[in-house]
Amino acid sequence: MMAAATEIPVALFHYLLMGLVSVTTVASFESVGAILVVGMLVVPPAAAYLLTERLSRMLLYSVAIGSLCSVLGYYTAHLLDASIAGCMISVAGCFFIAAFLFSPAHGIIWRRWKQRRMIREAAADN
Repeated sequence: MMAAATEIPVALFHYLLMGLVSVTTVASFESVGAILVVGMLVVPPAAAYLLTERLSRMLLYSVAIGSLCSVLGYYTAHLLDASIAGCMISVAGCFFIAAFLFSPAHGIIWRRWKQRRMIREAAADN
């Protein structure tokens, strides 16, 4: 809405980005396989979304998580003599599970810890 109101060509950028994602995805399917492409398109942004609500930080976190998953997955595959794509996505899955559990805004363990702390404070006040 804001971009359209300031006369930024929203449709042009939309189709430009969709075209670039499509070209990247099709080229990647041929070279690395479906598991790695789909996993690396979905998991780092999802984990970054769990960690922050600000778009600028989300983009940085997504790039950092994707890069870290690639490097750690490659070295894990080298150590285990296993599939590189599988190890990269396994590491990405571990990052996502950690973000899902310990995220400050959405994390399950973090929420339960805050609830228990609030219950203890309420009991101490009474």
